[in-house]
Amino acid sequence: MGAMKPLETSQMPTMNAELAEMVPPERTGSALLMSVILHVILLTALGLIWSQAPRGTDASVDRPVGIALVHRLPDRDRYQEIKEVVEPEKEVTDDMATSSAASSAAPPADLSPPLDLPGVLESMQSTPKPVSGDGLVGQSDLSGDAFSRGTGVQRASDSAEATTMVFGVSGSGSRFVYVFDRSDSMNGFGGKPLRAAKSELIRSLRTLTDRQSFQLIFYNDKPKAFQLSGVPDQLFSGDKSYVNLAENYIRSISAFGGTEHESALKMALRMAPDVIFFLTDARIPRLSSGELREIRNLADASGATIHTIEFGADPAAPTDTFLRDLAAQNRGQYQYVDIRRLRTVSPVPQPKKSQPMNSGPPDAIPDSP
Repeated sequence: MGAMKPLETSQMPTMNAELAEMVPPERTGSALLMSVILHVILLTALGLIWSQAPRGTDASVDRPVGIALVHRLPDRDRYQEIKEVVEPEKEVTDDMATSSAASSAAPPADLSPPLDLPGVLESMQSTPKPVSGDGLVGQSDLSGDAFSRGTGVQRASDSAEATTMVFGVSGSGSRFVYVFDRSDSMNGFGGKPLRAAKSELIRSLRTLTDRQSFQLIFYNDKPKAFQLSGVPDQLFSGDKSYVNLAENYIRSISAFGGTEHESALKMALRMAPDVIFFLTDARIPRLSSGELREIRNLADASGATIHTIEFGADPAAPTDTFLRDLAAQNRGQYQYVDIRRLRTVSPVPQPKKSQPMNSGPPDAIPDSP
């Protein structure tokens, strides 16, 4: 065998490089661990995504939403829940979204503006609501009263001042309210006081024209205003047709019950008249100084004049009657009528045309002032 030929020293570096390229590089342990962790994370995420149910397709409600209206009151906010709605599951088009936004922005039809509750309550307490019949507005029958209803309400247009009289007391203006007592005491002396009052009232109304307005309030323990077409506190034109309806109403009035002056006067002042003719035969119950002061304040605010006529059975006018003070404090006149000196009063006939009123009442002879 021949001896092996030794390699030359110059060839060894080349062979070492070739051997290094043929041996694969060794992987480190840390790189392999990171690769395993990344694969586990990716597989877990894919599993979660695959197992999750699509949103909005299940039968259960996704997001219940409540809607409430806010009523802003003077002292607090009141919330009113309307209903529970569910978020729509289907795609909403642009038109549907626009319509929904417009309807939600519009206020509810029955939402009223805030009310001045303290002012309303104060007004209701200070001035009584006119009543008719058994106390309910809209009814006209009152213990035998026969009332022919009209079909409309007419106010005086192009109003002008006029002067009319009640038992010798004259009042000038364009808006007249007659407040007459109809308590049971007016049935005394064979009913003469009530008949005289009704006759004088009709006589006064006949002096008015369509350029003046009037209202009638008969009262006992509660006031009742002359009513047409369900409007109890309306002043009516002095046109002949309305005066005729008022005359029929006056003739039907009967007297009964007690007496309460204040509520009737406040009802009259609520109508803002120029002149109030206040007639009663009851000096008791008296109006207190506080009640007189309150009535004077209301009359000053509306500019009303209050004239008072007192029926009595004394030969001379009393000196301690509150009716004197009521007239004096409200720019009015006071007149005393001795009911014993009243002539027998017959019903006033229906005239064919308007007749001017005489200078003094023919059915009464009032005492000299």
